[in-house]
Amino acid sequence: MWFKSMRVYHLETPFKYSPDELNELISKQKFQPCQGQDLVRFGWTDVMGNKTQEPMLVHKIGNDYFFRCLFEKKMLPSSVVNEMLADRIDEIQSTQARTVRKKERDDIKADIITELLPKAFPIHKEVWLWINAQYGYVAVNSTSGKVCDDILALLRKGLNSFPAKPIAVNNDISSCLTDWLSKDDAPDGVIIGDETELKSENGIIRAKKQDLSSDEIKTHLEAGKMVTSLALSLNEEISFIIDSDFSFKRIRLSDTVLEENVTVSDDPAVQIDADLALMSGEYCKMIPAMIAAFGGLMMPAED
Repeated sequence: MWFKSMRVYHLETPFKYSPDELNELISKQKFQPCQGQDLVRFGWTDVMGNKTQEPMLVHKIGNDYFFRCLFEKKMLPSSVVNEMLADRIDEIQSTQARTVRKKERDDIKADIITELLPKAFPIHKEVWLWINAQYGYVAVNSTSGKVCDDILALLRKGLNSFPAKPIAVNNDISSCLTDWLSKDDAPDGVIIGDETELKSENGIIRAKKQDLSSDEIKTHLEAGKMVTSLALSLNEEISFIIDSDFSFKRIRLSDTVLEENVTVSDDPAVQIDADLALMSGEYCKMIPAMIAAFGGLMMPAED
């Protein structure tokens, strides 16, 4: 189980819970499928995917805690709703010889959705949460702000308090990335890759699998475009795309690093533990390295 993308947060207070305490505290937020008129439901599920016994909602390896959240969403295609809406409006207009106004149209649409929801097809998505208690890092393997907020709020509800804040650094990330790319001079150990996004008031330029030191890219930078996303690698061990909000996409460990965990065990549970531990170890190098590259972690202002 690898986090191929993630948003990273920082805990303001130490995280000191045993797995049993956590399991009990968040048990009320265990996943339950959509019922009736529910469009979306999400909750904690067994981390190791065990369906034959009472679920363990948290898995601890050393200083790392792993949680698995299951989302269920009812699929209700807008094309189906709109087709039924058009049919019913046509029927009203033809049989009653009158115009259907906006409020009535909205009411009809709401009735159609209510009628169709119990028959809607559910889809499922898993999102993982990782907490490293040693460094106070919190990561959700999604770059969607809404999904991350929902998961952090779910944990906060169970624990009553969970002061995780987005990573804040001393230097503006977009300015740093722009400076690195324009000068082709990143910090020690950081290698610029072949993908970027440049943005200005006049538009967005996306370059993929290109030489970012080319004259074309330099021209855009000289025209005032700022780097909002950049492919990087660290010490040839891990590569990723970092965005200006300190979120990571397309994270990939090098083959050399991955070879450490090839067939650690034939037992799937042992293999998952080994993979999660390796991931944590590598990400706990990547996160502080990038924090340092952007001027260090911004400390909260004193009262």
